[in-house]
Amino acid sequence: MDKFGGLDLKKLFGRDEVHHDNWLFKLHHQVNFFVILVGVLFIFGENYLNGKAIVCVTKDDYANQYCWLHGTGHLSANFGKEFTKCTMDQKEATEKNDRETHYYLWLPFILLLCMGLVKIPRVIWKTLCERGIMASLVGDEAQTGEKIVARFKKLKRRSVPYHVYFAVCELLNIVIILLCFQILDSLLNGKFWMYGANVSNYYKDKLTPEDQNNNSGLEKTNPMCNLFPTEVACNLCTGSIGGGCNDKSSFLCILSNNLFNQYFFLILWFWWVFLLFISILGLLYRAAQMSIPSFSKAVFQTYITPYGLEYPMSKLVLRPTDYFLLGRLAINVKGSTMEAVLNELMYKGKKPSKEEETIRVTISNGQSSGEEQSSGEE
Repeated sequence: MDKFGGLDLKKLFGRDEVHHDNWLFKLHHQVNFFVILVGVLFIFGENYLNGKAIVCVTKDDYANQYCWLHGTGHLSANFGKEFTKCTMDQKEATEKNDRETHYYLWLPFILLLCMGLVKIPRVIWKTLCERGIMASLVGDEAQTGEKIVARFKKLKRRSVPYHVYFAVCELLNIVIILLCFQILDSLLNGKFWMYGANVSNYYKDKLTPEDQNNNSGLEKTNPMCNLFPTEVACNLCTGSIGGGCNDKSSFLCILSNNLFNQYFFLILWFWWVFLLFISILGLLYRAAQMSIPSFSKAVFQTYITPYGLEYPMSKLVLRPTDYFLLGRLAINVKGSTMEAVLNELMYKGKKPSKEEETIRVTISNGQSSGEEQSSGEE
């Protein structure tokens, strides 16, 4: 039950023994991967396992299969609006410039490609850049603060590329999303880049039924139907022995699968836009952390605050990249271990002075009393 198609699902969605990335990275390589996987499974099942993927007016199996491969968006004038509900924009899909609908056949395979692409930054970071650095620094549970600091000092020369590579992989996450946007946009006739925005504008400016009756010329085509119509035309030509088109017929077909496609790709569009937005913010945050030492130090202090390790940080002077490496360490070890590491770094194995110890105890007690007070209020 833990495997699907030869893939170990525990490895895809399980937690790492050592945390060497962050929550934003996990949104890309786990949550985004899962969202696309849902689309692949449903669309593949509907396209290739559902015998009713397309239903045409004719009951001829050959005609149904032909229309599934060669259906078009342009509807003959014989089909009045009262018979059609969700079609392509007939101003775009004209008789001379028609749009075939066979690209739906490729959707699960393109999404499968995107599933592979969103894993690339994670694979590059874990196998080519990180290469077990954090695991070697954390060690086992018996690892002492002194040993961790000794290992940390050996790794300090690698902290700069470690931080830079992490930022590059974060940037690569953004590039991959943009690449998936472009791939889908190319497949969907250039209609995906603005799909979510167009749908939002359509429902924002949608005419009331009364306005539609009074001003039928102002009525717009639903972008969801324009990209994923549930009704398409099929122009079937029956040839003869002598050649040529002996009998040409045009009839309506129903693509019920597109009901799912309409909403899945709308959700996917908004999800990717949200992911791009927070990823760009994350990249700006990373740039500040790499270039502003005081900011990098403040970020590191947020990692040790939950442990009650409010030390006089003025004595700890490190590079931004070193603070980043220590921050990764703080996520992976216990508070007592991190306290020993900081003591070793700040006092080089010596005990803190009485004044410094008093400050530390006072701050720790203040945090404890604050927590007890908030618990009492609850």
